[in-house]
Amino acid sequence: MMKNFTKLSLCAMMIAGAVSVNAQGRSDLLFIAGDGAPSGWELNDATALVATAENANVYTGTVYLKADSEFKFLTTYDFGNDEYRSTVSTGAYPDADGKVALQLNGNDNKIKVSESANYLITVDTEALTATIVKSAYQDTQINFCSLFMVGGATATGWERDKAHTMKQDVENPYVFKAEKEAFVEGTFKITWAIKGDENWSAKYWYFKDPTDETKMVLGAQGDNQWNITSAGNYDVIANVLDNTISIKSALDGVVAVEAEAEAAEAVYYNMQGVRVANPAQGQLVIKVANGKAQKVVL
Repeated sequence: MMKNFTKLSLCAMMIAGAVSVNAQGRSDLLFIAGDGAPSGWELNDATALVATAENANVYTGTVYLKADSEFKFLTTYDFGNDEYRSTVSTGAYPDADGKVALQLNGNDNKIKVSESANYLITVDTEALTATIVKSAYQDTQINFCSLFMVGGATATGWERDKAHTMKQDVENPYVFKAEKEAFVEGTFKITWAIKGDENWSAKYWYFKDPTDETKMVLGAQGDNQWNITSAGNYDVIANVLDNTISIKSALDGVVAVEAEAEAAEAVYYNMQGVRVANPAQGQLVIKVANGKAQKVVL
């Protein structure tokens, strides 16, 4: 079956130093702050648990925690907003099942763990519980549990606070994935701290290795970015242990419509490969007709 995907000129590049708005609206993130966290109380560097696809009230991530050192969970990367804290005033340690009872705001009680290690953390903000158990992976220290893609190739451009999340793999917490990510033509780079600083310091960013686009370089000079030359859905996998990255089209195998492809009448599919009977005006779809598949905006 022939594939003739058109290039969509849908993005206008914005300067990397564009001022971003506050991340108060990111309900999908829950930040970790405290002496027990890798970033301490420095919220510029704070890492974030990510809401699960199954339940928007449940956040998870694997990260290194220091023994007998305090931490809590913040709904934003600034102090003075809603926080989830322990119900115990003297520093709560997880019970035998890893459970910690939480409260929304209230007394500023912190949480502690008894052993320095990588921990799989699950926070249920509806049930007001945290489950903190040692991760099966302990070979290297995990300092952050989410990555974020920023750039003109993403739907939100250079709005850093709206950056697209790369979720952590549970079994291999040094691997981060974004599946079926909708890109337009343009470039992007990856940050490990969504707040960072106002000067876009290189230390917060993974850049493309100028000699090998399958490699990442942390904190490099030159602002080398990955370039998306054709709009479409892509699977992005970043490994921060060996600093490798894979960016592959997610369309391969999606448009498995050999029979319809031979028909003269157009058939439409969404970006997940599901047939759309009545696509809406302005919708980005895959149009299949006369043996050709094109990505078009109606």
